[in-house]
Amino acid sequence: MAQEGIEVFRDLIISSEQIPLNEVRASLLGVETQEWVRDGEQEARLRNHAVGMGQEDIIVFEYTGDKLPKATLTLWQRANSYKVTNIVPAEVGELGTKLYNDLLVCFVTEVIDKAEVRDQLTLDLTDNVRSLNTWTSNEATDALRRFSALANKSTTNSHPNDRERWEVFVIEAHRNGDSLPVDILMQWLIEVDGWDETSANKLAIQFEQGISLLGAYDAILRG
Repeated sequence: MAQEGIEVFRDLIISSEQIPLNEVRASLLGVETQEWVRDGEQEARLRNHAVGMGQEDIIVFEYTGDKLPKATLTLWQRANSYKVTNIVPAEVGELGTKLYNDLLVCFVTEVIDKAEVRDQLTLDLTDNVRSLNTWTSNEATDALRRFSALANKSTTNSHPNDRERWEVFVIEAHRNGDSLPVDILMQWLIEVDGWDETSANKLAIQFEQGISLLGAYDAILRG
């Protein structure tokens, strides 16, 4: 296989067990950098449109450097932490995974790591490359690998043997609790297992239908 995982959007959560969240906020806003500046107008717009956010805080930073696309990064309070909920491009249509992750790492380097309270902060930054068993079981991952390795990619899963191996994968994924997103499956099929986009899309649709059918069957059995 060309690679062991797929590149995904990274998540970042900032928290501290030593200082209150308002001190975390003040410290981040106190960092002097030419790369990121606070966007108070966007904060106000988000607050006006947020429904049921209560007392949750929002901080918006704008990337003003010249090495990456112009964009805004939103930190949204989640209990006693801040989570980066989105990075939105200001000029291009969409960032894509790599540029999104590059901007996130730039924010960590240029803002968080320079904060006065950095040694009191805990960062939960997820990996940019993840294997399929991040979302599903090892058994389901192995079943998909067997299917892709042995299947005739020109006929997807039309051959009875290929269909049987495909159904084993769907069943194993269902046993894991239907936690494998369809878009992740499609990305994996294309980037890792070498399927063309049309075939991967067909398989992804069949996966979604299979998971739905198995879920409905379980509901009937439960009465």
